[in-house]
Amino acid sequence: MPPTQPTQPERLSKRLDKDLAAQAARKLMSGQQPTAEERAALRRHERHQEELRRWQYYESIPQKHWRQMSGRQTKVLAEQADRYGLPFGGRTVNLPKLVRALHEFLAANARKLAGEDGMMDAGASSPALEQYRKERARLARLDRLAREGTLVSRENVRDGLGRIAHLLRAAGEALQRQYGKEAGELLDEALDDAQREIDRLFGQKRRRKRKQKPARKESKP
Repeated sequence: MPPTQPTQPERLSKRLDKDLAAQAARKLMSGQQPTAEERAALRRHERHQEELRRWQYYESIPQKHWRQMSGRQTKVLAEQADRYGLPFGGRTVNLPKLVRALHEFLAANARKLAGEDGMMDAGASSPALEQYRKERARLARLDRLAREGTLVSRENVRDGLGRIAHLLRAAGEALQRQYGKEAGELLDEALDDAQREIDRLFGQKRRRKRKQKPARKESKP
């Protein structure tokens, strides 16, 4: 989806990434090796910039490119735009607006296009047809919940928790500098436990392994 106004935690996370990415870029230009955290921040910053550029391109696709992708002449595309109310015209095409209009048209005419009126409204029934109707009702309910914003994908939840963990780890580094190594290690251990619980609930993703900390030796009396 196109970039939206970031929340306060997201702004803080992006500011931290931007600072770390700048440090990584300066080190690379001077022939030094950035830290793993700086390299990761630089990759995230580059991906974010690429995402912003991509959405800019989406909003101004040359009409020539759209003709080539569709395999239709300008006259045919203009007739379709007028007939179906599609935002196609001018020298460029706003792809997000066009895609939304296409899907709204498909949603409004789904039953006609699929030829399902007779099947859904028929008086006759069978176990297979009844199961089909139930599945259609479930899909319609999920689509409605997603549109209302009450249904959130597991992937979005997991990504949100990951961003929170990133902020907390940054706070842990500050704690370690101010209160000593043990304070930072306590927070790291708690975050590792939280990460394992996230993996258990939402499925494990491949991620960079954290360096194992050496066990602390008990002092002898």
